[in-house]
Amino acid sequence: MHDDHLRARLELASRLGALASDARDLVELFRALYDETARVMDATVFLFATYDDVSQTVQVVRQMDRGDEHGGGSFPLGKGFTSEVIRTGAPRIVQWAAEGPPIRLLYGTEAGELVSPRSGVVVPILLGERVIGVLSAQSYLPGAYDEDDLLSLCAIASQAGATIKRLRASDQMAIENERHALQLEAVLASMDEALVIVDARGSIVRLNRAARELLCLDSGSLVVGQPLERQRLEQLPATAREIAEALLPVIDAIRAGAGIAQMDVELHQGERRVLSLGGSVLRSPTAELTGGVIVFRDITAQRDLERLREDIFAMAWHDMHTPITVIRGHAELLQRRLSSGEHDRKAFKAAASLIAKHADRLAELLTALFDIRCLEAGVLSITRWTTDLGVLVGEVADGMRSTARHEIRVSADGGVVGEWDERRIQQVVTNLISNAMKYSPEGSTVALSVSADATTATIRVQDEGIGLDSAELSSCLAGVTAPNRCARSGARGLASI
Repeated sequence: MHDDHLRARLELASRLGALASDARDLVELFRALYDETARVMDATVFLFATYDDVSQTVQVVRQMDRGDEHGGGSFPLGKGFTSEVIRTGAPRIVQWAAEGPPIRLLYGTEAGELVSPRSGVVVPILLGERVIGVLSAQSYLPGAYDEDDLLSLCAIASQAGATIKRLRASDQMAIENERHALQLEAVLASMDEALVIVDARGSIVRLNRAARELLCLDSGSLVVGQPLERQRLEQLPATAREIAEALLPVIDAIRAGAGIAQMDVELHQGERRVLSLGGSVLRSPTAELTGGVIVFRDITAQRDLERLREDIFAMAWHDMHTPITVIRGHAELLQRRLSSGEHDRKAFKAAASLIAKHADRLAELLTALFDIRCLEAGVLSITRWTTDLGVLVGEVADGMRSTARHEIRVSADGGVVGEWDERRIQQVVTNLISNAMKYSPEGSTVALSVSADATTATIRVQDEGIGLDSAELSSCLAGVTAPNRCARSGARGLASI
């Protein structure tokens, strides 16, 4: 008999170990507790409740009555046997027939005539020395329970305490994870850069608003959880497909455990765009590859500005040679005439005038370079004052004729007057004329015209150069080809104001 009793205890302990690992929430735990209790004792009525010592409230998880499962409820700590066990932390066997008149417990659920239990066993669920709940098994038979039943239910309650601790830790971890996820979502949403997080297979697991917009994704086109592979790209819109194809080398590098510091990709589907891509590998604390983070952003404006700066620097460097040559040449001429004792005041005055004129031209070129720095810093200013465009264009042409190997003609409507930034218009016209002469044969004509209507003034520069083919001209109109090429001969540079 003793061996059978010991074997039963060991079997109970084994089953309780499985009980702790299987329950995913309190309701599942209730059912497992009931099944185990009913296996070893009379559990015609069974109750599982948790206890909050702050509010001193008993929260019934679920209850069973003659095979029917019922919902829970809550009640404040009172004077009954259940409340007494929670207060004292001591289990007890209850014999209602011997200890008082038969009463119906507050958590009774059956309809019709109330039938009271005749005996019961109530045990606390402990976490350390703190009571966190209670188990109660009751029978409609008097004297249904003994000390063995009390010990068995205490063992079950002990395992229930460990499981509740695990579930609460899991709940707390879930709350923390949710909080971190919300914080991450807030950070991702505020980023200007597009960000995509992939797992070790290259599947998209998270992306922010900027990435969703760049990839043109919606709920119908995004397949989260599937690897981003070439054969899946047909599911994406045409514009997004080109971006996704650009991401593939970065994803392949991440899957191989290597990151990519930075790479630029130029896209031509629809509007031209330049993206900067970078990818970093994510690893677990054990150095296992878990995925990666890909950051990409649209740097089209930045690259266009860099190219514009390079073009203007190149043009300025080219155009500086003329005034430097003129200044140096006339300075040497003046030096020789002074050394030879010449006193031709008219020749001295003309040479000095040319030196001053081309020094001004050199200053204008240096100002243009300074303007590029201002443009990059976002502080480029426009200063308007009353200006006659016809007079302005004529003055620019006159200043360039002395060193030009072309015929420069100007035609202008009389009185094209408005509020414009004279210096900056002068820069534009000078660049257009310089390019026209650069890309047209010597001795040919460069024609300038100024016209106006009720709302717009237009300056045209036309030369007799080789011009641009249709493909290059389309690129110019789209803003793809470098400005100095688009202003080439035959392209008929326009400056509409």
